[in-house]
Amino acid sequence: MKTKEIKITPPEGFEIDKENSTFECIKFKPIKKGRWKDDENSILTGYCITFGSTISKVNIDSRLRNIKGNFNIFATEKQAKSALAMARISQIMANDVRFGGVITDEEWENGEKKYVLQRYNNKIQYNYYYDTYYFLAFHTAEQRDLFLEENEDLIKDYLML
Repeated sequence: MKTKEIKITPPEGFEIDKENSTFECIKFKPIKKGRWKDDENSILTGYCITFGSTISKVNIDSRLRNIKGNFNIFATEKQAKSALAMARISQIMANDVRFGGVITDEEWENGEKKYVLQRYNNKIQYNYYYDTYYFLAFHTAEQRDLFLEENEDLIKDYLML
């Protein structure tokens, strides 16, 4: 007995409605347009930070799906470098006593001046704030200035300069 095969390709934006289709009548339904963040069928590309703290390019051939285990993938290399720099900066600030430690949530609420480094017009800018959170924040201007002097490369990576 000879068989024949027919392949059905749904029109763009549609998929086969398997619940309402029969062998004699194939029905199509619009593809649901949910939130991208919930679409586990999406394939991720970009750059990831590996266990060895290196940045690795991820390409479409890797077939990494949009699932929790792959949330360490950044869209751009610059963003991955920023995240890696943020991790390194946080360790330096927490462990090198010369920089006064990480400013706590309570300290952000106490109304005292904090000295920050921020990006403004694609340059590192000095500033101070009392209650507006900044990651690169210090208790004194001297701590801030010394941190910049010793870690300018990390700061530039973090601020994506």
